[in-house]
Amino acid sequence: MRHSIPARPLLTLLVALLAASGFAQKKPDPPKPQPSPSAAPAPAETSSRLPVKRVVLYKNGVGYFEHATRVHGTQDLSIDFTTAQLNDVLKSLTAVDLGEGRVSSVRYNSIAPLDERLKSLRLPFGEQITQVEYLTALRGARVEVRSGSTTATGRLLSVEKIRRQRSKDDFEDVTSFSIVTDAGEMKNFELGSGVSVRIAERELTDEVGRYLSLIGSSRARDVRRMSLTATGSGDRDIFVSYISEVPIWKSTYRILFPDKPGAKPLLQGWAIVDNTIG
Repeated sequence: MRHSIPARPLLTLLVALLAASGFAQKKPDPPKPQPSPSAAPAPAETSSRLPVKRVVLYKNGVGYFEHATRVHGTQDLSIDFTTAQLNDVLKSLTAVDLGEGRVSSVRYNSIAPLDERLKSLRLPFGEQITQVEYLTALRGARVEVRSGSTTATGRLLSVEKIRRQRSKDDFEDVTSFSIVTDAGEMKNFELGSGVSVRIAERELTDEVGRYLSLIGSSRARDVRRMSLTATGSGDRDIFVSYISEVPIWKSTYRILFPDKPGAKPLLQGWAIVDNTIG
């Protein structure tokens, strides 16, 4: 992606970028983070995004990033990257608890293929699954079946597809399944719009939830979420910094000298941004 930007309004930024062009030869020391005394305590929550507070861009395509926030007690914080960004971030990451606590863990989600991650589940689900395959995977599980005004609870025994003839040349396929109740009675049902099957085991319900989460995460294949756990008590400031690839700035300048004596010269500039990182 290439954009041509009139640089006169951006003159101050371009001059700053030129001054920082020596970064490739010598990496500057990150500035010492200062706690924000006026920041209000963040409410405790399971996970929250760690906001960006400072960015320094260099002409050679490298950027220095600082994130900071205020936490209360033990709290999880997260930052989203692409796979390419995360590889650079992990090489330069600094995470500091500026209070009496500590950053106890840093972790990120897997990029293993979906079929490999599905193998870690107890239920033999694939990427694509039908109603018959779903019920077949639950064989032996305790379920509750509702069909109209009838309710039955037991263990799922079998699932099968049956072709039924409705007329001479008219056939339909139906799914039939059986459960065995606690009294040892086998009951048969046909899966249809008026029949519901509920898993009566908490562990298997959670397993189905994990499966659906994995399927949902596959839509964002190149999103890597890095999570940090700040462990401690009371209100504290958390500081995180790293270096990552950024768009490259290319600047061009010219000075126009006026014909009238005593008039001020005009400095013009252009900047082209080469964004190759999406």
